[in-house]
Amino acid sequence: MDGVLLWNRLYRAVAAVDAGWTSPRVRRGHPDEYSEGQILLGWLWSALGNTPLAVAAKRLADPLYRRAQRCMGFLLPPGCPHETTLRRRSRRPEFWLFLLVVGRLLLTLLAPDTRTMLIDSTPLPVPHTSRDRDATWGHHATRGYRAHTITSADRVILVWSVHGANVQELTVAPTLVSQAAGWGWRPRYLSGDQGYDSEPLHADVHRRLGARMVAPFNDRGGRRTMRRTPLRRALRQRWNSPAIQRVVRLRPEIDRMYSVLKSGRFGLFALPPWVRGQAGVERWISLKILLYHSDLLAHRRNHD
Repeated sequence: MDGVLLWNRLYRAVAAVDAGWTSPRVRRGHPDEYSEGQILLGWLWSALGNTPLAVAAKRLADPLYRRAQRCMGFLLPPGCPHETTLRRRSRRPEFWLFLLVVGRLLLTLLAPDTRTMLIDSTPLPVPHTSRDRDATWGHHATRGYRAHTITSADRVILVWSVHGANVQELTVAPTLVSQAAGWGWRPRYLSGDQGYDSEPLHADVHRRLGARMVAPFNDRGGRRTMRRTPLRRALRQRWNSPAIQRVVRLRPEIDRMYSVLKSGRFGLFALPPWVRGQAGVERWISLKILLYHSDLLAHRRNHD
């Protein structure tokens, strides 16, 4: 039943955006038969069931399968394109813009608590037999990608990016901070683990977000003099204050968010063999985040 609530909430959000969406004609001749909403729903059905796109499209075109899903309470689009149409349309800029608008609608409905934001990353391994040329080797002999994320204190994903597994967290953190500032997020604190203890990142968070970076101190083999790191020194002086300790206690919330995404419900403990390449991984993560946010929204409304 939870899956029905999750899907139906997301279906209504996609339909609401699709109702007022006008796609520019990309070529002369017959206009596109399927709307952007129907294209996105085809991809989302694949992500919901953790099945290849070809399987999901074939099922949605089967009248008996559609009847069975509707009997269980699932809302389904009036038609489903062929797999090749879904893939071709997903390469257009309009698809990504439509996906972004749906994601912003869900964020507006969730109304995240952004007074404290959290930053972390998690590995996305690929199968050992994968021929994905974009996958790289990272920590702990893991080959694949790494998702870098900033969330709110109530586990809502605000900004994210995907890089090869060999890309270090501090390399990506300034970009995430810049994206968060671009979307207008203005937290009081940004909390991370020891890997984010860096004076340049402290300065970047202060300059772009107007916030204080809170991360456990990492001397990286040196002495903790802090003569040349005034922002880290100021944090050390206030480390035991009630306000800083409240922020420190909130940091595990991003780990709980990752545990939900990596559970059997969303299946991001690893990337499936049919998801390949940087663009394919970004699309798959985008779909999973929409499902995750819809699940948060459905549970909140259900508890209310």
